Amino acid sequence: MVLVDLATGTLVSDPAEVATVLEPTADTDTLAAAASGNAGPVAIRFPVFNDGRGISLARLLRDRHGFTGEIRAIGHLIPDLAQFLLRSGFDTAEIADPEQAHVWKSSVERIKHNYQPAFRNPLPLRWSAARTEAADLDQRLAKIKTLTDRIREVGRRIEGRIVFSTNLGLEDQAILHAVAESGVDVDVFTLDTGRLFPEVLETVELSELRYGLRIRLVAPEASEVEALVARDGVFGFRDSVANRKACCDIRKVRPLNRELKGAQAWISGLRREHSEERANVPLAAWDDARALVKINPVAEWSTQDLTAYIAANNIPVNPLHARGFVSIGCAPCTRAVQPGESPRAGRWWWENEEKKECGLHLNPKRKGGRAA
Repeated sequence: MVLVDLATGTLVSDPAEVATVLEPTADTDTLAAAASGNAGPVAIRFPVFNDGRGISLARLLRDRHGFTGEIRAIGHLIPDLAQFLLRSGFDTAEIADPEQAHVWKSSVERIKHNYQPAFRNPLPLRWSAARTEAADLDQRLAKIKTLTDRIREVGRRIEGRIVFSTNLGLEDQAILHAVAESGVDVDVFTLDTGRLFPEVLETVELSELRYGLRIRLVAPEASEVEALVARDGVFGFRDSVANRKACCDIRKVRPLNRELKGAQAWISGLRREHSEERANVPLAAWDDARALVKINPVAEWSTQDLTAYIAANNIPVNPLHARGFVSIGCAPCTRAVQPGESPRAGRWWWENEEKKECGLHLNPKRKGGRAA
């Protein structure tokens, strides 16, 4: 047995002893245990060379569990796997036949120009590449006119899990229609804060029936909500901006961040017309805080573009829109807007305009990563 460094194609002369061996059937608890307090490399076994479960386990170790040590591939491996192992977070591969070392080296040579030489654990470098790829995707999407084709382009360009967090608003219903029409595998969910309008949940059911897609309801941690209410009261979020942001953090931001772990792309319905903070929202950009590509496929659409698309495709919409609700959040924090008001004027209307964000959408161009 010899060990090949996947970043350089060279043999590792003095390999460290493996601390944990993961089978392809490893569950979340096993991964968490392997990632925490590990004294040595984590090895993932491939019973057959085309068993993709090992690739998924490596991604989960890196992206969801934050493991930064060596990940080693063992078992039945072939040289053509080298690029896939490297891109999914593996550092080394154990090969049975030392005579095959030069074949592995040739396979690595074909791709190592994308990575820093002799760099153990290339994950940060892959993130740097992803920033460039996100900028390229932004330009590509700008040249594509139809929403469905934009979603298809995202599916072609993004390797790994794509998630779509929908609030069932007009933008997100348009995107949901395009997702269903595109055939792209997208994990769709909505944040069930426990304070949604009944009409939002009715729109969930209607949309599932229309498109044959499951929209998962993601709830906050019950213990965190109970502690928040015990401290601030049922409507304590109206007492101060800090209280309101704490409520948003527990009911929305934390559940969202849990769902985004391990995802490679996040689709959202941000539009530049929404507010001054969102005036420069790109179609695609790298999200440093969450280490993924954030896709805003209707970023440049006008309200007229949006409503025309919905009408042309007979897309189901939340009945609250017909009653003057434009931006719809939790029921206690949302009111209808008056003619001429900003679309987000109905959100947290008791606060100053410049502070009215919940924290789901971070603006990397603003000091401190303020919401956008």
